[in-house]
Amino acid sequence: MFIVKESIITTRAMLPMYVKSPFTDEQVISPAEKRTLERRHLMYYLRVWDTQEDKLIGHLADVSSEGFLIVGENQIELDKEFKLKMMLPATADSAEPLEFRANSCWSSNDVNKLFYDTGFQFTDISNQTRERLNSIIEEYSLTS
Repeated sequence: MFIVKESIITTRAMLPMYVKSPFTDEQVISPAEKRTLERRHLMYYLRVWDTQEDKLIGHLADVSSEGFLIVGENQIELDKEFKLKMMLPATADSAEPLEFRANSCWSSNDVNKLFYDTGFQFTDISNQTRERLNSIIEEYSLTS
């Protein structure tokens, strides 16, 4: 089970969707941690599924135009292309999941040692899916 301190709401499919709060001053990312592309944090921990294994691999922590970070309970195999599905909040214009391919680039323990952070790079994402993702980012981004 993925545990977060923040609120839990129920989606249309009656599955939990985790909601998080904006960053505080204590959570400022050091310059060494910043990437060249702007990473956006969303107010939801969107669920990310491996469609080939039909299993939840983690929850979206941040996203950029080229990739994303997930937090999950298991370490993910590196340098592997995954066919993934991202579940959207029931409040989205179209709650249909986003489907795309991404390559796992790195993985390490999260601050909470019970979880792993894994970075992915998009390898095959349709223009329509990218547009939907950009809309979700704009609608659900946290302001820092």
